[in-house]
Amino acid sequence: MTSITEPARATPVCHEADLCVIGGSCTGVFAAVRAARLGLSVALVEQNTLLGGMAAAAQVNEWHSVNDTSGTRRIIGGLTLEIVERLRHRGVIQELRPAHRGQFRFNSAELAVELDDLVRAHRIRVFLAARCVAATRDGARVTSAIIEDRSGRRAITAPFFIDASGDGTLLRHAGFVAEKPTVLQPVNLQAIVAGFHALSAPPAWSDLQPHLASRAYPEANSQPWFFPVPGAPDLRNLFGARLNGIDASDADAYTAALLDGRRLHRAYLDLVRTHTSAPPLAVVAWAQALGVRETWHARCHHRLTGDEILRGHVFTDSIAQGTYPVDIHSAEGTVLRYLDGREERVSRDGSTTWHRWQAGDAPVPSCYHIPYRTLLPREADNLLVAGRLLDADREAFGGVRVMVNMNQTGEAAGVAAALARRDSLTFPQVNPALLHTALNTGGSLLLPPTKVSPNR
Repeated sequence: MTSITEPARATPVCHEADLCVIGGSCTGVFAAVRAARLGLSVALVEQNTLLGGMAAAAQVNEWHSVNDTSGTRRIIGGLTLEIVERLRHRGVIQELRPAHRGQFRFNSAELAVELDDLVRAHRIRVFLAARCVAATRDGARVTSAIIEDRSGRRAITAPFFIDASGDGTLLRHAGFVAEKPTVLQPVNLQAIVAGFHALSAPPAWSDLQPHLASRAYPEANSQPWFFPVPGAPDLRNLFGARLNGIDASDADAYTAALLDGRRLHRAYLDLVRTHTSAPPLAVVAWAQALGVRETWHARCHHRLTGDEILRGHVFTDSIAQGTYPVDIHSAEGTVLRYLDGREERVSRDGSTTWHRWQAGDAPVPSCYHIPYRTLLPREADNLLVAGRLLDADREAFGGVRVMVNMNQTGEAAGVAAALARRDSLTFPQVNPALLHTALNTGGSLLLPPTKVSPNR
């Protein structure tokens, strides 16, 4: 490949802060807010024009269960529940009762404005439509994040950094080790659609299948599905078919997936119009970003395993907990393994069969746990990762990757930054017990290790 050599240039420092967070998903926003509440000045960099990441820009408008496996005790609190209450106050969130996997469906646009209000109230310096394109490093310490936005190429300096970008843009530009799985979880594209509300039931996939090949839809490996848009009863959020084999950290693959996603949405809506008695259907808004499940993972001090989460292994440095099942997507369908030993297999046509991955009399943990060490990149003193960059194997990541879990990793990273700044520590030196206490003082609901035990 031909290359061009650019002349050396000086990059102006546009902002200095105690903490710089790369990535303005809920994970990144929550990291910034928890740090600001403990006295840090924070800069927050987001590549999209909206805060909220997958929940807002990608219109993935569902948060999963915040309860333990019995369904009776909340185990996820903090800023996730603060935002739930904010959205409830505005009448733009729906709570599912009883909760199965999903527990909350919300209005993504309203969520983005709540996040705007949250960062404004905490005087966080926000850089929107800005990408981290380089970094400087001195040994084990990151010294600056270099961004590009409408004002050009600029630098942000800070004693501490958090990479919540999902793709590890700061981590990788700074030269720390990251790995990308050979097989990645699929991507989706969402669209807000008018007209579906008038259907008495979703169109049967089996009725549409004979017509797929004639409508340029044969490569889609799953049927679309849709959720309500709370506060907008005439609209539905249509989740497009899963697209496998897409590396969303690759610019060309990302572009191709956006184009294919929009094409497949139109083909699906044409199918529904033509072969059912559907009323007029129209896309009224496209998601600004792909729904991405997985790209890069940091290589950290601990790699979380599927066995550790399915058995509910308790860590002394636990900073997050959850119950969402291990959820592995492939071209053949989806396999979900629940902590209670059940296994759900969903085929491409949407049909479901149930099995067991372990005996019915086996102990059932109340939840699983994510340790602080999965956020600590090897050889880094002042950089943490949060969100889907955490270190986990394929099976473990299939469970912990959902937003209610990842939100907690952001809060933990932000609180760890405040403790490190207060006590002049590196991130590996932060005391997990103090971190656990500080998180709960700020509203988290982390269970004390001595009280975590299997239950039936």
